[in-house]
Amino acid sequence: MHWHLHLCILFPSNRKPFFKLTQSLTLQSLFYAVRYSNNRGIMRKKWWIIIAIVILILVVLFLGKSCGKKKQTEKVTPTETETYTVKRGDISSRIEITGEVQPEVVVSLKSKVSGKIVKFYAGENDYVTSGQIIADIEPDYNQANTLFNTKAMLQKAEMNLKNARKELADKTILLQKQFISQEEYNKTSDALKEAEIEYAQASSQYEMIRDLDVPGKVTHVYATASGVVIERNINEGEMVQSSLTSFGEGTVIMKIADLNKMIVKSNINEVDISKFKLNQIAEITLDALPYEQYKGRVIKIAPQAIIENNAKVFPIEINLNASGKVVKPGMTANVTILADSRNNVLVIPIRAVFSNDLNQDIVYLVTKTKISDTKTNPKSKEKTSSDTNSVATPVKLGTNDLLQVEVIEGLKEGDIILLNEPLTNNNKMFM
Repeated sequence: MHWHLHLCILFPSNRKPFFKLTQSLTLQSLFYAVRYSNNRGIMRKKWWIIIAIVILILVVLFLGKSCGKKKQTEKVTPTETETYTVKRGDISSRIEITGEVQPEVVVSLKSKVSGKIVKFYAGENDYVTSGQIIADIEPDYNQANTLFNTKAMLQKAEMNLKNARKELADKTILLQKQFISQEEYNKTSDALKEAEIEYAQASSQYEMIRDLDVPGKVTHVYATASGVVIERNINEGEMVQSSLTSFGEGTVIMKIADLNKMIVKSNINEVDISKFKLNQIAEITLDALPYEQYKGRVIKIAPQAIIENNAKVFPIEINLNASGKVVKPGMTANVTILADSRNNVLVIPIRAVFSNDLNQDIVYLVTKTKISDTKTNPKSKEKTSSDTNSVATPVKLGTNDLLQVEVIEGLKEGDIILLNEPLTNNNKMFM
């Protein structure tokens, strides 16, 4: 008996691939046995070898089939099925996203003239105030010529205005003495108005470059906001392009940010954007500071989607109760949004929800069991036999917290449902 069991283990003949392998080995053995006998001219004396091999293979095949039949006739012991009693509870929906920490306000500083950076007065991580000199630029030929012409036009307009006023005063005296006609006086008056217009135009043009008109060969670049220099991509000796030309947007000399006001920026897929609302509370952790917890609120949701990696996303912003002394721009943030909350509603475990062929959410509602041994634990879960009648029941679901889900329609309090799909076909579809 023991040798029979050992052969069953070694040769699982209930599998078709094993039969094919055995048949192949039988033919190969016969072929090589005949060839071996022919080569030595003793074929008649070696027939007993061939017969022994054939008998051995037939015994193995017989024992393998008997093992397969024995395994197929064995009964599978019914397994236990977990159930859950539907009850009421509280549930809070949570949405988890990732984002990047950034200053709320970032100012890109550009130069009004094109030329070469001669000297910097501030670098990265330096704090600057609005109106502070940041750099000196030596204008190129075109910019220097523009500065000279603008200043010359203002001086010429100022001189013409002065002369026009003096001439009108003289013509007024001559008109009173009737030495000139009224028509000639009107011409002088019109000339004064033209001189005033030209002066106003030249003065406006000069105001645009007033801060560039400094003694010497360089012009100053001033900070337009107060904050910390977080980026400077230009070094001394490099050329920059003016932001006032029509050939481009100009060269960004540096970026200044207020690190006292930090936010988390994230892009939300269009299928999830409906879950987000302004002023939703957020819990924030940073990869760089895993033991620190921060709070925030959703302060901005973009009204229009943008394309990112061939997908439509909506940028959102979440304020952060931390300053730039600890939290740095560019850090990765893990955000948990506290969305809708429901109190005293029907809840079931998410793992009890399945899908049918119509892509509907269903649960398996227990209708009848054939056992009397039930043990209820504090979580309202029971263990029953697999011989359980159940009905596949469509349900309408609501808010979930990644563990439990709200049931809006399809179940009532006290119903018993399966936590896994039935192992038998005793379940029916309830529509």
